[in-house]
Amino acid sequence: MDDLRLVLIADRLYTDNVDVSFSSSSLEQISDEYFNNVFEALKTLSSQVVHYNSPDEFINNIQKHKKDLVFTIYGGERSRNRMALIPAICESYRIKYCGADTYARIICQDKYLSKLYCNDFGLKSAKGYLIRDINEVQLLDNLDFPIVLKPNMEGSSIGITENSLVSNIHEANILIRDLLKVHKQPILAEEFIGGKEVCFYIIGDNTGLKLFSALELYFEDDEYYMQKHLYCANLKHLSEKLRYRTILDNISLSEIEKIKAIFISLGKMDYMRIDCRIKNDELYLIELTPDAHIGADSGFGYLASRFDMSYSDLFKSIINTALNYYRPQDSNLR
Repeated sequence: MDDLRLVLIADRLYTDNVDVSFSSSSLEQISDEYFNNVFEALKTLSSQVVHYNSPDEFINNIQKHKKDLVFTIYGGERSRNRMALIPAICESYRIKYCGADTYARIICQDKYLSKLYCNDFGLKSAKGYLIRDINEVQLLDNLDFPIVLKPNMEGSSIGITENSLVSNIHEANILIRDLLKVHKQPILAEEFIGGKEVCFYIIGDNTGLKLFSALELYFEDDEYYMQKHLYCANLKHLSEKLRYRTILDNISLSEIEKIKAIFISLGKMDYMRIDCRIKNDELYLIELTPDAHIGADSGFGYLASRFDMSYSDLFKSIINTALNYYRPQDSNLR
């Protein structure tokens, strides 16, 4: 692999200070710590690693990289298409890349569409509605409070705070108005699912899964926190009390098969996280995450240590999966 040049696309923030406010749009951009984790891991696999901070920088240098492999953790801001930009550029220029393709990223970026997609495989999700305009707030009369309100096209808990869990129609009206004004996109309103926060971590393709596991996310000082609270931006990005533990053995085979079928059905993915909650032994989808955090302190990093893999081995596995996608029809990208 050392003779393969790797191109890392990452909109590096050059700071580890994270803005987790209600209006923040930068939560998917790349902190210094995260960038250094990924860049150094890639350098152990290739002597040639090039970094670009934006799609523009990449396009301006793209003729240099026709035979290279792109690894993107680009987050972007203020565009519902942002997660699909790099794979779309790569496909346009016939350049190999790691991770989900344009189609899969767009499906996953739309939370409501993701719910419908996964429902076809029998995976449940909370009852909910898409609120495109404040005049549609009457749809909430069909939901049981408390409910969760969040921007439909965001990730990394953008627009989700502890106040996103509302207990009555008055609170909902105020928050929906604010969300529509600040984030300028439809708002997903869902009944709250109190239960264990569970994430499935997957590396592989339709020829086989190299990593498949599930972790429960919990807080060491309150085992039952998720029963009554959201896993919001403040906790996700700033809490030092978040812990992982394996939970795959406690999930039914039928639910596991649903998760695997969804992953395979989406086509080119290479790696992915699927976020769920477990309530009364049933699995409920939260969201599909093809741009999963893969820093050393992530669930992927935790699982690497559990399976006696080095952190760099994670990237090696993802890269080999991506390369395998191109081998059968290298001259005709699927």
